[in-house]
Amino acid sequence: MKISISSINFRTGLVTLILSLMPCLGAMACAFEGPTHNYYLFSVFHRSLMGDRFGTETEVFWNKYVGNDPRFSSYRWSREVVMDVAKRRGDTEMMAYLRLLNSYIDASVFYDAWEYPSKEKIAQSQATMRELQAEARKYKGKRFRAQYMLMVMRTHFALKQYRETMNCWTRQGQKLPQSVYRDLMQNLYAGCLLRLGQRREAVEIYAAQEDFASLQYSVRNYRNLAGISKVFVENPNSPTLLYLVQDFVNNLQETQDVYANEWLSKEVYPEDSDKVNWIREIGAQPIYKPEARQFIDFARRVVASGKSRTPCLWMSAIGCLEHQMGDYQRAKIDLAKALTLNGTPRMKDNARAIFAANSVFVEPMKRKYRQWLAAELQWLDAKSKQDITDSVLTDDHYRDVKERIVYNGLVPRYFKSGDRTMAMAMLCMMDNEFNRIVGMPNWRHPDFKAADKPWNSDYWGEYFEALDSVNVEQLKHYARFLSKKPKDALQRYVWGKCYRAADYYNDLIGTKLMARGMFAEAIPYLEKVSMAFLNTQNIVPYVRHRSYETERWLTKQKVGDEFEGYMPLLTTNRKVEFCRRILAAQHLYRNMRPSEQRLEKAYELASLYYQASYLGDCWWLTQYGLSSAQDSTKTGNMDFVGHAINLLEESARSTDFSLKQKSLYALAFIPQDSWYEKGWDGTIGVYHDLSNPSVHPASRQYRAMMRLAEFAHDNAERIAPYISRCEELKAFERTRLTTPFAFSPYDDCLLEEFTYPLLN
Repeated sequence: MKISISSINFRTGLVTLILSLMPCLGAMACAFEGPTHNYYLFSVFHRSLMGDRFGTETEVFWNKYVGNDPRFSSYRWSREVVMDVAKRRGDTEMMAYLRLLNSYIDASVFYDAWEYPSKEKIAQSQATMRELQAEARKYKGKRFRAQYMLMVMRTHFALKQYRETMNCWTRQGQKLPQSVYRDLMQNLYAGCLLRLGQRREAVEIYAAQEDFASLQYSVRNYRNLAGISKVFVENPNSPTLLYLVQDFVNNLQETQDVYANEWLSKEVYPEDSDKVNWIREIGAQPIYKPEARQFIDFARRVVASGKSRTPCLWMSAIGCLEHQMGDYQRAKIDLAKALTLNGTPRMKDNARAIFAANSVFVEPMKRKYRQWLAAELQWLDAKSKQDITDSVLTDDHYRDVKERIVYNGLVPRYFKSGDRTMAMAMLCMMDNEFNRIVGMPNWRHPDFKAADKPWNSDYWGEYFEALDSVNVEQLKHYARFLSKKPKDALQRYVWGKCYRAADYYNDLIGTKLMARGMFAEAIPYLEKVSMAFLNTQNIVPYVRHRSYETERWLTKQKVGDEFEGYMPLLTTNRKVEFCRRILAAQHLYRNMRPSEQRLEKAYELASLYYQASYLGDCWWLTQYGLSSAQDSTKTGNMDFVGHAINLLEESARSTDFSLKQKSLYALAFIPQDSWYEKGWDGTIGVYHDLSNPSVHPASRQYRAMMRLAEFAHDNAERIAPYISRCEELKAFERTRLTTPFAFSPYDDCLLEEFTYPLLN
C-alpha cells in the first residue's frame, strides 16, 4: 500500500523540524524531494484492515489493566510495565501468565530474509515451544482460560502441528465465549486450513474476520488478471475478489509511478533493475497497460453477466483504471454508472470519491460545477473524520483523495488559468490541515507563550513556496481575498479553511517589498504586525543577536545553539527600524555633492545592503530562511549584493586611507563571481581546494583580490591587521602567477573568525 503522509509520524516530524529552516525547497538542486500527493484512489475496505486485525483489542485489554499508565504503548514494547502493575497488585495469576507469554514472544522465530535463523536457533525455539505447551495445558482456572487455550494452539502452530492446532479449535476453542482471544484461535485455525490446501475455507474465515493481511497472503499468487479470473470462476462472489480487485487497480498506479513509460508495453530493460527491485521491495505487482485494458474488458463481462452481487466494485475499478490511464471522459461515464449499481457502502463511497477526482479533468469551471465540487469536498471532509474515527490509526483515505484533487488537479488548473489567488487559497487550505494529520498542533500558527515552542512550519512547504514565488501585487490581491468572505460556493468553502491572520500576510508583503528595495512602501505593512506574532517566527534568535550596523566583512555575528529556550525576545520591529535607517542613509547620499562624506555614506549603504542580502548576517530582513544551496538573489528581488559592490567601487576611490582599505577589502571579501572553484573535477579526477585551486582569472573577485594585493604591497607599513594577517590574501599572492584560486562563500572567509556557515 502506498505510504501516505497520514501514516508517517515521528520521522516526518523530525524531517519537518530540520527542513523548517529551508526557505524554498522547490528551487533547490539535490534537495529533499517534495511529496507527489499521488496516493491510491481505489479503496473498497478500510486500509487499517491491512494491518494487525486483532492488535487493537488486545492492547485495549492491557491498557485497561495498567490503568492507562502513560508508560504503556503496546505490550511488545511495554511488557515490563504490565509486570510491574501485576507485582504491585500481588496478582500471582497474572504474573504466571505474563511469564508464559513473555517466554513465547522471546522464543518465537521470525523467518526474515535479512536475518534467517540458524538451525540451532530453530531447534531451541521448538524445544521451548514444547515446554510452553506443556505448561499451558496445566492451567485449570477460568480467568485466563481463553488465553491459555490460545497459547496451546500457538505452540502447536509454531511446531507446524497443524492438525493438532485444528483439533484444539474444533474440540474446545470454538465453544468458548466470544472474545478477541477466541477470534485469534479461529484465525490460527484458518491458517492451518490454508497450509493443508483448503484455501477456500481459510479465505472465508479471513473474510468474515476482515483480516485482509491474511487474505493478501492467501492469494499472493493470484495478483493479476489470470488469478482474478480463476477466483471469479470458482466463486463470482469470493471475498478475496474485494482485495484482488483493489490490489490490481492500485498496482497499475504503482507501475506507472515506478516504471514511467515502460508501463505502456510491459518492456522492462536491464538498466531498470533498480525499479524492478523497488517494486519487489514495496510488495507491489507490476500491471502494464495491455493487462489493464484486458481487465477492463473482463470486468465489463462480469457486470454484464449478473453473477456478482457487487457490480459497483467492478465498474468503479473500470472507471479508476480509465482515469489513471488518462481517459477521463470514458471514466466519467463508467464511474457515474458504478454509482447506480449494487455494492457495499464503502464501494459506493469509493466510486463517488473517484468520480469527484476525475471531474477536475473534464468539467468546465462554471458556477454549477463549483457549487457541486464544494459539496463533494465537504462530503470528503465528513468521510475523512469518519475514516479516522473508525480506526485507532491515522489512516485517512478520503483526505488522501482530497489531496489528489487539490494538489494534482485544482491547483495546477488554477495556476494555468492565471487564477493565482484560488490556487494559493487551495494550497493554504491543505497546508492548514497539516496539524491534524501529524498531530502536532503547535507546528503551524504557534503560540509564542508556549513553554515548549517548536519550529514554526508556516515558513516551509508548498503553500509558503507559492506565497514566496508571486510578486507583490499578486500577494496583495490574495491578502484582500482572504480579508472578506466570498460569495462563490467553492471560494467560500476554501476561504473558510484558510489561515487568514493579517499579521502573517502583512509581514510577508512588507518583507517582499523590502527584498525588492521598496523600503518606504514596506513600512505601512510591517507596522501593522504585532510583536506577539513576530516572536513566533523561527528567525527570532537571528533578529535578536545580529545587528545590521556591523560590517559583515569585518565581523561574523554568531548565534548560540540554545536560542535562549525560544522565549520571546523582541520588543521592537527590527525590519521597520532597518527600513527607516536605510531610507535616511539613502536620502543623505542622494542629496550630497561629490565629496569624501558622500563616499563614506556610500560605504555605509553598501554595508547595510550587504547585511540585508542572502550573504549577510541579517538575511532575516528579506527572507525567512537560508540554505547552503542558495547562491544568488531570488528572482524578482533587488540585487543587494550587486548594489553593495557598486557602492564599494565608489567608496574605494576615497583618498581617506581607512575608508579605501575597508572598501578594497570588502570588494575582495564578497564572493559574487568567485575567483576559484572548489569541488571535484570529474574530467581530470582532481579535487580542488585552497591547496589545489581551479582559478577564474577573469572573475570580478579575482580582480578585487589583485587590487587588494597591490594596495597591501604599496602600503605594507600602514595596512590594518585584518589585511596584513589575512591568510587567503597571502595564499593568493603566493599562487596567483602559477595556480590561482578563489574564494567561496562556504569556505573559510578572509579571516578565520569570519567563517560563513552552511546555514546561519
